[in-house]
Amino acid sequence: MEASTVPAKARLIPAHDKAERWNRVKVSVLSFSSLNDIERKDCTSLENLSSLLKNPERNAKPHRLIVSEDLSSGLIEFLGSFFDVDPHFFRGHLEDHTWFNTKDPWVELPELDSAIKKRSYLSIRYVQARYFENNFNSQAAKRQAGSFNVLRRIDLEGSAESGTDKWWDGTGGSVGLIRHKASLWVKPRKGSDAWTGILLLDPSVTEGNLLWNGYGSLDSPPSIHEKRLSVPAPSLSFYENFISQAIAMGSERSAADNVDPELITAPLYPLLFGQWLLALEYTFTGLFQVEWHIDASRAYEPQDPSRQRGPKELDDCLQRLHKWQRRLPFFTSWLQTTVTSLEGRYLSPQTPLLQQNEEPNQHSASITSKVWVEIISDFRTLHVRFSTLARRADKILNIATAITSVQESKSAIEQSQSLLSVTYLAFVFIPLNFVSSFLSMNGDLGNQTKAILRFFEIALPLCLMALAIAVYGRHVQKFVRANHRKVWKKI
Repeated sequence: MEASTVPAKARLIPAHDKAERWNRVKVSVLSFSSLNDIERKDCTSLENLSSLLKNPERNAKPHRLIVSEDLSSGLIEFLGSFFDVDPHFFRGHLEDHTWFNTKDPWVELPELDSAIKKRSYLSIRYVQARYFENNFNSQAAKRQAGSFNVLRRIDLEGSAESGTDKWWDGTGGSVGLIRHKASLWVKPRKGSDAWTGILLLDPSVTEGNLLWNGYGSLDSPPSIHEKRLSVPAPSLSFYENFISQAIAMGSERSAADNVDPELITAPLYPLLFGQWLLALEYTFTGLFQVEWHIDASRAYEPQDPSRQRGPKELDDCLQRLHKWQRRLPFFTSWLQTTVTSLEGRYLSPQTPLLQQNEEPNQHSASITSKVWVEIISDFRTLHVRFSTLARRADKILNIATAITSVQESKSAIEQSQSLLSVTYLAFVFIPLNFVSSFLSMNGDLGNQTKAILRFFEIALPLCLMALAIAVYGRHVQKFVRANHRKVWKKI
C-alpha cells in the first residue's frame, strides 16, 4: 500500500499527498491498571508512538488500549510487526464494499460462523445518518470522506423527504447514510500477561449534522443529586467521544477489572447503538413515506390537475422502495455478523455467565458476563427490528403490485368506455349503409324524390331502433333473465 490508501483511490492521489497519507498518525494510548484510573497519551507521529511503546516508564500502568483514527501504511507496518497482528485485521478495516466486480484484485469472501468465532479480532459495521441542508454540503461531505485513507462512502440515494414544498419547511435538504467500521484486536494473553488491545475507529464527517442531532445518551436521566457519565456530544468526533466515555467510566466497572480489562471497550457499544437506532428510525421513516405515497397515488383530484397522482407517482414510489429493499439485507447481515463475532468472543465456555438468581454484585465475573450479555442482546434486538422492516418492505411491494394491477384494470375500463362511443357511431351508420345499398341510390337523385323520402322513412326508425338496442339492450336482457322464471310460474 505505497499510497497509504485503498488501491481504488491510490491512482487518483497526487504525488505530494502520498507522503502525508503514508505518515498520517492520530493515536491515543490509554494505559490503566484499573478502569477508574486511565491515563491518556496522544501520538501524532510514528516516532512518538514507537518511543512510547518500546520504552515504557518504570511505573507505567500494565494494561493498554491503543485507539487509532484512520489508518496509514506506516501505522499498519509498525503495529503489525510490534504486536504480531493478523494482517486481515487491518485489511478488513480498509474498505467498505457491499459487492465486488469480477475483475477486482481483492475480494472479502464470506466466512462461516465457526471461523468468525475463532478470530482474534472483531470488525463491526454500522451506518451513520447525516442531514445536509443543500447540495453544497453533501458534495463537501463526499470530498471530506474521500480524504480519509480508509474507503468510506456516503449513500445519498433515495433520501427521505426533508419537507420540500411543505408548509412546515420551506427549505430543501437530503439525508446521507455513511457506512463505517469499528475494529478491535486483542493480543492473546498467557498467564498473568498484561492486556493489550488495538481499536481502529473511522474519522468523522463534519459537514452537515447528525440526523435529528444525534441519539444522545442511552441511559435514563439521572437524579439532580447524581453524577453520571457525560453525554456524547454531537460536536465531537466519534474518536473523541469514545475516549471521553472510556475515561469517564468511573468506578462502577472497577470491580470487574481484575477479571476482564477488556471492559474498557464497553463504552464503544452505546455509541454504536445510538447510530444504529438513528438508522432504524430513518429506515422506518423512509418506508412509511413510500407507503403513504402509494396510498395517496390512488386518490385522483380532477379539480386540481397539479395535485393529481397516478401511475407516474406510483413508479417513483417503487423506485424508492427498491433502494430500501437493497439496503436492508446488508443491514441485517452486518448485525448478524456482529452478533456472531461477539458471541464467539464473550460467550465462549471460558467466559463465566451470569446465573439467573445471582445478583450482579456477588462476583466480578458475573458483572463481566452481564455486560457482554446485555450488549449481545441489544445487537440481537437491532437485528430483529431491521428484519421486521425488511419484511414490511416486501409487504409494501406486494401492496404496490396489487394497486398497479387495479389501476391497469381501471385504465382498461376507461378505454372500453371510449370505444363505446365508436360502437354507437357504428350502430348509426350500419342501418344507413344497409338502406342505401338496398334502394340502390346510384342514379339521378333529382328524379328520385320519392326514393329519398322512402330512404328517411325506413332509415330513421332503423337508426333509432339500433341505438335503443345498443343503449338499453343489456338492461332489457338483465330484466328478462331476472323475471322470466316468475312469468313461467304464473303461466
